[in-house]
Amino acid sequence: MKRRTESQIDAPGQDSFLDVVCNLVGILIVLVMLIAAQAKRGMMAAATARPASAASAAAEEEIQTAESTVAAIESSVNELQAKIEREKLEAALREQERGQFQLLVNVAEQRLAEYRSQLSDDEKSRYDLERKLVSSKSELSILNATQVSLTKPKPHVLEHLPTPMARTVFGSELHLRLLGHRLAYVPFEEMKAAFNTDAPRQLSKMRDTPRAEFSLPEIAGFGARYILRKAETEIELRSGTARHSGVELELIYLVDVEPNLGQPIAQALAPGSEFRSRVATFKPQSTTVTIWVYPDSFDDFRALKAELFKLGFLTAARPMPMGEPIAGSPSGSRSSAE
Repeated sequence: MKRRTESQIDAPGQDSFLDVVCNLVGILIVLVMLIAAQAKRGMMAAATARPASAASAAAEEEIQTAESTVAAIESSVNELQAKIEREKLEAALREQERGQFQLLVNVAEQRLAEYRSQLSDDEKSRYDLERKLVSSKSELSILNATQVSLTKPKPHVLEHLPTPMARTVFGSELHLRLLGHRLAYVPFEEMKAAFNTDAPRQLSKMRDTPRAEFSLPEIAGFGARYILRKAETEIELRSGTARHSGVELELIYLVDVEPNLGQPIAQALAPGSEFRSRVATFKPQSTTVTIWVYPDSFDDFRALKAELFKLGFLTAARPMPMGEPIAGSPSGSRSSAE
């Protein structure tokens, strides 16, 4: 009896122990699942954070590009507004000059009428004949000039390219030169960077002279020279007008260091040329090609513009007189692309 009672007492204790073990195993399994789920969520969050950070960096870059474009547009608008004001002032001055000339003409006619009234009948007839002779000679010279213009050969009609309306150039700019039927790359932007580096070194030489000329090293077969001058600017303050003395750029111009720069236009437009290799490094969407063209290469300009149009580039023409170097100054204007 005693042994049976002990077995009956031990049975419930074993069941409770198995329940506890099962519960612990279940708890461990749940914990493992929770940890695995949390780790998965962390990995997914890290994976999504990388594209988000890249997207934010790209968005920030686009914002900076947009801000620089807006600043450039505002600068162009201000420049156009100043130009409009100058044109208005010049038109007003021309109108004033025209009024003064008209007044002088009226006075002269009045004096001539008074002079004629004092003449005798024979002198009046002679005076009228002389005036008619002068008028006839003037009409004859006009007719001769008209005849010469009509006998000239008809101008060659240029083919129209369906390009957009002209607009001021912003963004990157590629400079080329057409001279002597040869196409050459113009390192205009590189020369400006060299000027920004060299000019501060020359300020000490401007202490004893109001104007001086300096040279820049050769780049792509071109050299450059620039002129600095002393200038005074007036600054409006609350207490009055203050004058500030400084040094400013008057002019920078390029000079040929090597003869016959560039390639013949036919060779430049051929596949694999230096021109095509250089153009391939620029994006058509954000680059304007400025062409400095001389009178002996106007026909070559049409062929070059047509080829650039096929490549998707806007072009800006800069006609140059023969013998005039490529130059720039603070008072110059931006190129207008088509």
